[in-house]
Amino acid sequence: MQSQSEQEIKIKRTHKFIYAKIASISTLIVLIFVFPFLQVFFPNKSSDVSKAEKTYIKTDDLRLAKDKELKELLFKYNEGKITKKTLITNIENQVPLIECLEYDSKVLLDHYKETKNKEKVFGFRNAKVFVGHLGMPVVAFSIGLFLLFLFFKEEDYFFRKVILAFSFIGIITSLFYIIWIFYPKPDLPESIYVLMLLSFAIIGSLVAFIIGKYFYALSQIDLKLKIQDLLSFITRDIKRKYISKQDRREYINDYLGEIKKLSQK
Repeated sequence: MQSQSEQEIKIKRTHKFIYAKIASISTLIVLIFVFPFLQVFFPNKSSDVSKAEKTYIKTDDLRLAKDKELKELLFKYNEGKITKKTLITNIENQVPLIECLEYDSKVLLDHYKETKNKEKVFGFRNAKVFVGHLGMPVVAFSIGLFLLFLFFKEEDYFFRKVILAFSFIGIITSLFYIIWIFYPKPDLPESIYVLMLLSFAIIGSLVAFIIGKYFYALSQIDLKLKIQDLLSFITRDIKRKYISKQDRREYINDYLGEIKKLSQK
């Protein structure tokens, strides 16, 4: 009874381990494929940026409105609708206000730009844009690693090559974009792009060669099978059904002679 109880405990532990493994892998897969969509949970602008932008726009709109009022007064004076005294009085009142608004507008614009720069993540406008650009390379890199894992598990020689090629493509592509995202300068050097193009060209050519060689091998196997069927028909069915017993020896000798001629060509 004790041995049976121990066996049941081992089975339960094995089941728990399998369930934990499945849960861990499932969670990892979900996290990887959900990552690109996490950007929807980030705001387009932070509250500080929105507040700084609204304050600047409100002040600058007021400056533009007062500036427009002053221009309209000049048009009215030129048209003779108001006196020079009225114009001078309005100018004395409006110009200091406009100058003050211009100064405030410039200060608020600088504050708005500074707030936006503080919100940047690795050169991107905000966290939403950063996560949006990083999402797909993370997925491509994960798929590349998964294909690399399959490469060591796959037994078929042809599919091992194809899986390895696509694994390298996924990993190289994702690493290129990940480096581009975290690269401190505006863009990567041109030599990196040339190197990437050469790498993809070489890998693509290898994949095409492997696939073409595989299908050629399949066609050769199919041809050999058909030849074997034909030879079997000639040596067995024809000999048995259509050739008399006294002529079979001569038939076999002629048949073997023709096979020797073919092998010598």
